[in-house]
Amino acid sequence: MSERTGTLIAQGSPSSLAVVVPALVVVAVLAAAVFAPELVVEVSRGDFLLVTVFLGGGAAWLTGRSIARTWRSYRQAVIYAVLLGCVVRFFHYALFEGTLLSLQHFISDTAFLTAITTLGFRAERAAQMGTRYGWLYRQSGPVGWSETAPSGAPGEAP
Repeated sequence: MSERTGTLIAQGSPSSLAVVVPALVVVAVLAAAVFAPELVVEVSRGDFLLVTVFLGGGAAWLTGRSIARTWRSYRQAVIYAVLLGCVVRFFHYALFEGTLLSLQHFISDTAFLTAITTLGFRAERAAQMGTRYGWLYRQSGPVGWSETAPSGAPGEAP
């Protein structure tokens, strides 16, 4: 097995850091909204759920998937997530009289949106690896892929 293949398997693992860390960020932000709302919620939980979670999260998920679908780099997904963080901050300001330039809330919103973008990117990339490279990989879970079992090439012992 080459180093390149070993890297792809590690990157494609559903338990890799590229999946676990964003999932933990999502859980941490949502838990903070419930148990310590002063950390992530500025005006009300309702506006946080509407703007950050549903509108921003939905846009982030679709952004991650569309970037992966066009085979662009993950770096571009992160850039778009930061821009979405700016949009979400503006919506909080314009619709609910929140603070436009609140660094604390910008960081928490952008971390949440980056995590959702990453999970959307991984979900689409896992599907791509399983369908486009089906002879090499199979999808293992919603956000991972693994190497297919060798089918026994001619000249090899079973």
